[in-house]
Amino acid sequence: MQPFGLFLFIALAVILVPGAVSWSKEGHMITCRIAQNLLKPEAAHAVAQLLPETVNGDLSALCVWPDQIRHWYRYRWTSPLHFIDTPDDSCTFDHSIICTSGDCVKDRCVAGAIQNFTSQLSHYKEGSTDRRFNLADNLTEALLFLSHFMGDIHQPLHVGFTSDEGGNTIDLRWFRHKSNLHHVRISNHIFFPTSNSF
Repeated sequence: MQPFGLFLFIALAVILVPGAVSWSKEGHMITCRIAQNLLKPEAAHAVAQLLPETVNGDLSALCVWPDQIRHWYRYRWTSPLHFIDTPDDSCTFDHSIICTSGDCVKDRCVAGAIQNFTSQLSHYKEGSTDRRFNLADNLTEALLFLSHFMGDIHQPLHVGFTSDEGGNTIDLRWFRHKSNLHHVRISNHIFFPTSNSF
């Protein structure tokens, strides 16, 4: 792994605070803003070069993009990359076993996606002069996916047991509204302090 990719991966991993256990748009934006502020100058420059001019160098402005496009026809393949399911009888994660069977065959899960997009970004300095292959666009997408998935993999219901599908099969009522555990945990919990939730 090249230094840029390794550093970006570590920077994103280090910033995730254990207390921020779930989030929606706001949580992803906070995660990306903190990660970007922790980048060394060389990595910060690379990130700025990869971002579209419309966001003025602010990675957090596009951190939710992978959630916004996952149901578009062109990006449907990314839906399983947002989570990873583990066997119900296992409380450990073994990449060599889980990412070669079940829902994560051929690394088609969040752990495999992080590895793939980190690898792609490690080639940033190589560039491309081939007009048929727009490396810059591919690396921009890789940056946005990696930034988002580093947030996803640290959310409890994005790494969970196969049987409850990340809390999607656990129905509940949240302030008089029917919902499921996944939706409440991801979309609503960030707005309520944990001490007031119990």
